[in-house]
Amino acid sequence: MKLVGFVKCFNEGKTGNLERCLKHLSRFCDDIVFCDDSSSDDSLSIAEKYTKHIIVMPDEFKKELYHKQKLLELALSLNPDWIVSLDPDEIFDRQGELCGIRKLCQYGNQHNIDSFSFLYYNLWKDTKSFRTDELWLKNWQPKLWKNTGSLKFDVKEGLHHRQYPLGLKIDRRTDIKIIHYGFATEERVNKKYSNYQSLGQTGWSLERIKDEKTLKLKQFPKDSFPLSTLKISVICLIYKSIGYADFVLNSFNKYTNLHDNVQFCFIANDPTDKILDHFDKNNITYKLFRNDDPQEFYLNRVYRAWNFGGFESEGDIIIFVNSDMAFSKNWLENLLKNLREDRIVTCRLIESGKLRSGKYGIERNFGQTYSEFNDHSFQNFVNTISKSEIKEGGLFMPCAIYKDSFVKSGGYPIGNRIEKNGNITPGDKILFYEKLLPMGIKHYTVFDSLIYHIQEGEMDS
Repeated sequence: MKLVGFVKCFNEGKTGNLERCLKHLSRFCDDIVFCDDSSSDDSLSIAEKYTKHIIVMPDEFKKELYHKQKLLELALSLNPDWIVSLDPDEIFDRQGELCGIRKLCQYGNQHNIDSFSFLYYNLWKDTKSFRTDELWLKNWQPKLWKNTGSLKFDVKEGLHHRQYPLGLKIDRRTDIKIIHYGFATEERVNKKYSNYQSLGQTGWSLERIKDEKTLKLKQFPKDSFPLSTLKISVICLIYKSIGYADFVLNSFNKYTNLHDNVQFCFIANDPTDKILDHFDKNNITYKLFRNDDPQEFYLNRVYRAWNFGGFESEGDIIIFVNSDMAFSKNWLENLLKNLREDRIVTCRLIESGKLRSGKYGIERNFGQTYSEFNDHSFQNFVNTISKSEIKEGGLFMPCAIYKDSFVKSGGYPIGNRIEKNGNITPGDKILFYEKLLPMGIKHYTVFDSLIYHIQEGEMDS
């Protein structure tokens, strides 16, 4: 099935809208067609990063349907099964990006549906809230069109005509949201008002853009923003082993879809000069952490370094991994599709057997050092046990959490806790069950995000 994205643009490069929209569409579309209405900013150069199917038209806003017809003809020349249309200041929600739009296409094929309509969620003067008053939460638009063989725009000049083609007979509404950034800042609200006023719009249709007399806002759920709009920081501690540093980074690069919003960063924790020299010579991203007391018990220094990495990360989402871990195909996508504000999610571990495994862990020896690791056998094993399922509880690493939740929790305690009876409560258990759980954040293991763990790799090296 071939799905083609459809975007018409004027001067949305400088706002950041166009890059966000095209990056989003590129996650699930097979190709994208783009019409630039003679933008004076860098819109065209941004579009060229995502598609070669571009037309340039004059800046004639009242002729936008004529431009869309030309763009539709370009899209149809690619022989798509479906076309998905977004304005540059629009994206679908996380469900839509994570195969939701493609699943709608499949459903439409099976049930003879020609188009799907989506409800607009208009972010209001920030990216945290959306308007719910009057008609602000009643705008449904067909944005996903089947190539019925008779698609054609009803070309008229002027504002607010039908923005989807003729030839679509059976439409179905969907619960996938459209996130609209057109009113997401005060500046954009004022600009939209001025633009429509200059084009002759008057009365309520114009004044509603600024009118806040009936304003009602609701918080937009963080979990609805697609992953392409979020920065993801993968954080890994290292202190002496070049072999394990290369091992984990090479495996990460091999089995991770490296979008530009995903960054792998080593935390060089009281490192050797050899490690730092290796990172610098090979342009490997790292942050240096020096403990105030380098002779402190090693586990305390480890937890301090984890907290440094989490608190100083650039990501909206942080993922902690160990240097003696190897990854499998789609581990990141499968982990993050299960992340919610009320969850900290962990990968399922296959462990070498050096140490006994824990809840949901599997003991299977694919190598007890990085040089012994049998990647081919491990990947084959992953294919036999992977299943789309999550269960509460499990082991503690690798884990993914929203950064702001990690920061609010205060991070890891500095070391394990020795109880009165002599038992030891690990610091990661304290974080998960004494800090995060009272915040309403539960621990889940994801059964199709599978990681191999050598166990005590750098310690034994």
